[in-house]
Amino acid sequence: MKIYPQVTVLFTIIGFMACNQANKTSKDSGQDKFAALPAYFSQENAHIRTNDVTLFKTVILNGKKDTASISGNDSATVHDLLKPFMDADLNKPSLRDEYDTSSLYDPFSGRKSVIYKSRGKQTNPSEVTMELDKQGNIQQVNIHSYTSNLVYEFRQDLFYQQNRQVRMTTYQKIAFLAPKELEVNVTIAPKKGM
Repeated sequence: MKIYPQVTVLFTIIGFMACNQANKTSKDSGQDKFAALPAYFSQENAHIRTNDVTLFKTVILNGKKDTASISGNDSATVHDLLKPFMDADLNKPSLRDEYDTSSLYDPFSGRKSVIYKSRGKQTNPSEVTMELDKQGNIQQVNIHSYTSNLVYEFRQDLFYQQNRQVRMTTYQKIAFLAPKELEVNVTIAPKKGM
């Protein structure tokens, strides 16, 4: 009869060790569950600033249009342009289990589309779609965000095409105030020789 208490203690210790190991594994694997968009856009930020490019920017705010040509070497402008993309970090602990992942594969070109879609109604971003080349490198990113309640509505669509284009459209409506609509289109082009 003295064997039973020892066996019970042994199994209890093994059970605690197994649970502890399972918790460590699930915590470690949850950190890299989604593509690291902040790291990708930090690399793109550096890539745009170090290459000899010009940014052709068009801004439309509530119907009023303004255009500008900016050097890609302007680090503040490039950072501000890519910041909304960098902020879309699906690997935040608060968002860890908030997205379903699906993908579509094109067997002819080898390209792949990866879609992260929110499980909740008010999770931001609500959807992220990435287009990957056959080597698995991100070529294009679409990010959609939506928030709505009794006093506030916010919609934002972000589009990034590597080495070509950035597009942002934002709609914001606060109760008793006129809505604000902002559209930013930026074309990334090599500088022309003098």
